Amino acid sequence: MRNKLFTVPHLFKLVFLLGLVLVVQFAYVTSFFAVFGVAMEDPNNPHNYEAYQALVPVITIATIFVADFLQMPRFFRKKNIDVVSQTLYFSFLITLITLAAKDLTEQRAFPRSVILVSFIILILYVFVWEMICCFISHKMYANSDLVIIGSNKATMDQVRNKIYPSLKGMDLDLSKSIRYSDKSAIRAAIRNKSEIFICPDVPEDVKSEIILSCAKNKTVVYVVPQFYEISLYKSRIINLNDLMVMLVDRMGLTFEQSIMKRFMDIVISLVAIILSAPIILICAIVIKCSDGGPVFYRQERLTINGKPYKIFKLRTMKMNAEADTGAVISGKNDPRVTPFGRFLRRSKLDEVPQFYNVLMGDMSVVGPRSERPEFVTNFEKEIPGYTQRFAVKAGITGLAQVAGNYDTTAQDKLRYDLLYIKNYSVLQDLKIMFMTVRAIFTPHLYNQTFEDNKGTYVSTDREQHEK
Repeated sequence: MRNKLFTVPHLFKLVFLLGLVLVVQFAYVTSFFAVFGVAMEDPNNPHNYEAYQALVPVITIATIFVADFLQMPRFFRKKNIDVVSQTLYFSFLITLITLAAKDLTEQRAFPRSVILVSFIILILYVFVWEMICCFISHKMYANSDLVIIGSNKATMDQVRNKIYPSLKGMDLDLSKSIRYSDKSAIRAAIRNKSEIFICPDVPEDVKSEIILSCAKNKTVVYVVPQFYEISLYKSRIINLNDLMVMLVDRMGLTFEQSIMKRFMDIVISLVAIILSAPIILICAIVIKCSDGGPVFYRQERLTINGKPYKIFKLRTMKMNAEADTGAVISGKNDPRVTPFGRFLRRSKLDEVPQFYNVLMGDMSVVGPRSERPEFVTNFEKEIPGYTQRFAVKAGITGLAQVAGNYDTTAQDKLRYDLLYIKNYSVLQDLKIMFMTVRAIFTPHLYNQTFEDNKGTYVSTDREQHEK
């Protein structure tokens, strides 16, 4: 059967691109109005607006190509944070292209002040347009069924409870669970265009077979990556004679990336230390007055290459909290945490002294969360590839912290840490910092535990029968 040339999704993408072109041009017109008023041009240089008009074709073509490069017309499973990052990248690139085109085409009458103002207006207009299209996209289609494939009921139920909270905004309904040994049921689910979620315990050969079948039937499949799969992410493809191979490079940052990251760490840590000094002083007074104990505590943690260092934090626990228990990972509603300590943890103020560690070079602002040597020893025995997270410096915040939950397992956090290392860029660091600030002011988006969501899914009679 031949595919239709134009479907509703295709037309919707064209409408989005056309609207995006109009939004971008309207942003520049608004910028002229903001800078020069109703006249739309500088009285001393009446060719300002004409210079912009000469660049309209260039800006239009650039808008379409940049939007396609950033996959902006693709609304399938797009989240709000994706809209934010795409909007920022798009506005930045269009502004750079406009500045370059202005000089290359010698349209120097186009004021730089207008272009700079348009950057801010672009962010606002493009964001609103994307959000409108996301809303329309969600309303256009019915929810899809999601089928979980695993080895046993316990594993599939665990995955079901874990992923359920995230499905509310993804237009997905949990349908049923199928054991990977039931191949006929799997084939039927794939033929019915149900989206497939493969649990981590499915054998590699079976996983490969399921993914191949999904590809043939153009069915969406979700895979929890293992270490070797993450290591392949963004790997270089080279040819050895006529043999295509993927070059899995060493984990870690390049020399130039390390230099840039260290420069950013110094600047950000200095600014943070200066701005936070009055707040830290107030917190120190409250901690001291509460029980007379020390304000700060220093604890041995591990950073790049497993190097030990002393981390600085505001004390949130009672004095001698581990005298009876020994080294124990702190959990939600930990009784050892003081009342003021709970406030410090919720507001993340207890983490602020770590900027001193960043300034001294032991840590980075963004990176894998630092752990105590006792826990690392156990994790390295239990979790394959755990040592690779020490390819970069430990961070105050990281991808695992903003993408995970408070009780996300060490193995799931490792996946995010390894992905961060493989996908490192300055823009990614800035994005994680933005998400961290957002998490502080909207903690329910990131810190709601899976435990709070258990029981929210009710199995249907059909599912109980099939289990």
